Formats: sequence, C-alpha cells, structure tokens
Amino acid sequence: MVFGRGKSKDGDIARNTYSWPNEYKGENIMYRLPTNIYYNDNIVVMEDEYAVFLRDGKAMHVFDQAGRYALTTQNVPILRTILPALTGVKQLGEVYYIQRRELRGKFGTPEPLTFRDTDFGLVRLRVFGQFSYKVVEPLLFITQFVGTRGWSGSEEVIEWLRSELIQSVNDVLGELKKDKNLALVDMPAYLNEIEQLVLGKIDSEAKRYGLDITNLAGITITAPQEVQEAIDRRGAMGALGVNYMQYQTGKAIEGIGEGAAQGGGGTTAAMAGLGAGVGVGYGVGGAMGQGMQQGTTGPQEIMIKCQECGALTAQDAKFCKECGKPMVKAGTMKCPKCGMAIPADAKFCKECGAPTKAKCPKCGKEQAGAKFCNECGEKL
Repeated sequence: MVFGRGKSKDGDIARNTYSWPNEYKGENIMYRLPTNIYYNDNIVVMEDEYAVFLRDGKAMHVFDQAGRYALTTQNVPILRTILPALTGVKQLGEVYYIQRRELRGKFGTPEPLTFRDTDFGLVRLRVFGQFSYKVVEPLLFITQFVGTRGWSGSEEVIEWLRSELIQSVNDVLGELKKDKNLALVDMPAYLNEIEQLVLGKIDSEAKRYGLDITNLAGITITAPQEVQEAIDRRGAMGALGVNYMQYQTGKAIEGIGEGAAQGGGGTTAAMAGLGAGVGVGYGVGGAMGQGMQQGTTGPQEIMIKCQECGALTAQDAKFCKECGKPMVKAGTMKCPKCGMAIPADAKFCKECGAPTKAKCPKCGKEQAGAKFCNECGEKL
C-alpha cells in the first residue's frame, strides 16, 4: 500500500510507505505485505502491531515500537552485513505484520472422539469450545510458522491451534478416565477441571511457537442422540421405580391406547412392538398382564431398596430378588449369626435363637452386631 514519499533517517529519499490495511485486520493474527521491500522503503507500525523483516526466509529484525521506519542500515543494523556496497535500488526482503492484542477463536471436533464409557460402552463424543490467544514472541512465531513451515496466512495457524486443542482434549479425557474412572454422565461436573487441564497442556505446547493461550472457555461435550435417549430412559425408570421390562411394557400399553383412540390402526403395530420387546408366547401375555395390573386403580405394591445391591424389592419379601441377601427394613437389624432380619429391639433371633447382643469380654458392655467393642475396641 503506497502512502507517499518522505525522508529517511539517513537523509535519502524514501521510495514507498507501507502499512497493514485496517480492512485486513479483524481476527487475523498476521499479514504479509503483498510486495517485496526495497532499500529505503518506509513501513508504518501501529501500537497493536509487530512488524518483522525477513530476508531469504530468515527473520532479521522485529519492529516492536509504534512509528514509521525506513529500511536502512540505521534502523536495521543487519543490513550492514548484507549490503556492504549498495548501488542503485536493491530488493531487500519481506515484511510480516503480527497483531499484539488478544485474539479469539472457536474449535470443534471434525470427527467424533471415541470414549470408552462404563455404562454405555464405546461412545462417540463431539467437543466444542472457545479459546483466546496472543503472540508474545514475534521472532519465534515467525521463525516457526513462516520460516520453518512456510505458512503465510492466519488460516494455517488457527487450524494448527484447533488441532492441538482437540488432541489435548482427547488426552485429558483419557487421563480422567484412567485416574478417576470418569463416566459420561459425570462429565458436566468435570467441565471446569477439563478446561484447566487442557489449558495447561496446550499452553506449554503453544509457548514453543511464541504463542500464549490466555483462556479456554465454553467447552461443550455432546453424546450421540441414541445415548442421550438412553440416559433419559434411565432417569425415567429411576423416577418411576421400575425396571427396563416394566418401563417398556408401560410404553407399549400407551401405544395401544393411542392406537385404539385413533381407530385401531396403531394397535397391531403396538402389539407387534410389544411382542418384539418382551418375547413370544408367555412374554407377551405375562408382560401385558403385569402392565395392566400396574395400570389399575387398586392398591399398588410397595417397593423398597435392598441395602446390599440397591435393587427394588417388594416390601414383604424376606430376600432380595436380585442378590438373594436378606432384606433389612426400617426398625429391623440383621441377626449376627444367620443374617436374618429381626426387630431392632429383639434380644434373640426368632430364626436361629442366637443372642443379638454380646458382652465385651474386657469391659462388659453390651454390643449389638459389632465385630469390635464400641467402648474399648476389644475384638468380640
């Protein structure tokens, strides 16, 4: 961009004056002047910019103060060695501008990341977020990206940053899975920790290229639609206190009712879905009967959780239907000998007759179902 002629500090007539046009700035991290620089040309450097002079692919000098500079031996001392005898107009090299201010960008996974979850197995996750960065070492930045990699625009640098961020996110998820057994449903509670761990990884890598990753925020981790639907089903089953078969039966019966209300067209499809879900023969009849019984207005069977495995079991059951352990209800305790549930104030087990309280052989205090004395710690 030619802005006119002027006197250089050496007193020679300046040829052309160049600067970074405002319309090309925006969120671009760097800009290469579209023409080569000649001896005694002027460049203008603003407060929010660096200007780096290159010759033959090597960064020679950094203009890190705002002002107008003529490319002469006075402003660029290295020219004294490469222009010992200047005659006429001599082509020198290139000038790259670099933004000093903090810039922002977005990143996301071009392909889903594979995560091995305890509950759902292999899950494909997509990750999105925002980051802030700035150039802190302009000479190192130009050397690595322009001199070494041959890049000349901002797009290549931003794409490199995004790929490094995705790789860091993948590493952090793997480490949290290994160290803390991170599950898919636990990820929302770990987002801040994930952001900090990723920031630590990417910032140390970026500093090798003259960059500083100043902030990382807004990380969003999304699972496939079918996994989200499975999580919703599990939440509904927990809220209703039913197992998977009961939940599916209730949904099938809802479909039958809707089909009948619409004229019977959906009944056959609902019945077919019900049969596929619960099996042939007895599976259909038994599940239908169970579903209809749950849909009646009569008294519902009260279910309680097993203290051993957490499965829902009928209130009057003596043993858990899942793990087979004796059920312990409110106001009851386990017999220290046979494990049967007995009233909490019983002195003897009604099943085996064993005493429920034993005296400590050391201090004489009565203990109920303990392995060590609560008073003196003596083994019982």
